Amino acid sequence: MVFNSVEFLLCFLPIFIFIYYLTPARYRNFILLTGSLLFYAYGEPVYVFLLVVSSVINFAAGKSLVIKRKKQINKNRALYAFIVAVDVLVLVFFKWVPRMYWMPDSIGMPLGISFYTFQIISYLTDVYRGEIKAEHSFIRLGTYISMFPQLVAGPIVSYNEVAKDLRQRPYRLADMDKGMKNFVYGLSLKVLLADRLALLWHDLQTVGFASISTPLAWMGAIGFSMQIYFDFYGYSLMAVGLGQMLGFSLPENFFQPYMAKSVREFYRRWHATLGRWFRNYVYIPLGGSRKRTLRTIFNLLVVWILTSFWHGGSINFLLWGLALWLLIVLERLIDKKNLLSKGKVLPHIYVLFVIPLTWMCFAIPDLSDLRIYFGRLFGLTAGINVNTGDITKQLQNFGILFVTGFFMCTPLPKRLFERFKDSIPGMLVLAVLFWRCVWRIMIEGNNPFMYSRF
Repeated sequence: MVFNSVEFLLCFLPIFIFIYYLTPARYRNFILLTGSLLFYAYGEPVYVFLLVVSSVINFAAGKSLVIKRKKQINKNRALYAFIVAVDVLVLVFFKWVPRMYWMPDSIGMPLGISFYTFQIISYLTDVYRGEIKAEHSFIRLGTYISMFPQLVAGPIVSYNEVAKDLRQRPYRLADMDKGMKNFVYGLSLKVLLADRLALLWHDLQTVGFASISTPLAWMGAIGFSMQIYFDFYGYSLMAVGLGQMLGFSLPENFFQPYMAKSVREFYRRWHATLGRWFRNYVYIPLGGSRKRTLRTIFNLLVVWILTSFWHGGSINFLLWGLALWLLIVLERLIDKKNLLSKGKVLPHIYVLFVIPLTWMCFAIPDLSDLRIYFGRLFGLTAGINVNTGDITKQLQNFGILFVTGFFMCTPLPKRLFERFKDSIPGMLVLAVLFWRCVWRIMIEGNNPFMYSRF
């Protein structure tokens, strides 16, 4: 089940909210845990067992990581390392094994496994470090791991961010109202922008990359860059909104990344909770940027290789990660006076030029197709039956959508939303957008979120 489906919008969500708020407050974690498992089982009935077993094992391990005497330290270290290794190996298994030719097609990627595995590891690591106390209620820990608003595609939440809410959270009408509005805003980005822009990329794949002109290749790269942004940003807003409706404060995940002035800044603004996870549990433990330049470069390389593998086991993701690592290293070495952050126009042009190029490595898994696409981007390879006027047709089809997308990448739409969402005209606009989305979904079906497969 996905958020942008009739089953969720008109059946699961209203029924669940009705039951949730009729239930006494002390039992609502149980209702949320049960509802989350049902939500997951609707699309992944086999892998819900994996989710439950993983939660049970890590719950037991967390309770065991209690240091009472010095001689227990080594024992705890071994237990922590073993459980984390098992969590990682399960993730690696599902990332890599399905791609092996000898495995049956029935083995696929469990939805959200990358996200809930990272949450589990963060919880266990924080307990091991002594930064939080081990949770002694399986209902609370299970709710944290499997909470349906952020189960499939984040944001990645640390346990201390929601520990207070899991024990006692307010249920205010204002939070329900705010959550519903954020949810509709995110739904609109997904259905009315991301899914519309996806049609352009589908057209380019259908025609064949060798048959598109250079202007259309650039249009496709920019279109995909906006598509993946509105798809994932839309999901994150919907997750935050659902969390607010249930009494939780989930972290924001996007901060207008296309307004960044460097690749480093872009990835501080993009999928911020994943970046925070790698910073806290990989980069800083390796030494961060506190040591020599070469060690910092190595630490960044480890982070970006792991980030690549987190997204998938194919070579295109590794190329994507290495390209970003190289750009970030060059920025650190060349721009020591932070000229990019001081610039007004050129730094923005630089980001808007290189980021779409890196997204092509992300979007095109076949290296032969990737080579052809870059050849068409820069006119380095001859195309096959290239129609030089193809850009005109696509501008007619997607021109207004592109203009809207450019505008929605700026900070202004969010400011307007925050200013007018509580006014009568603002609420009317949101109501129209919601039913427009429902209508689109009913006639065209729902498109899964792009990050659900990671």
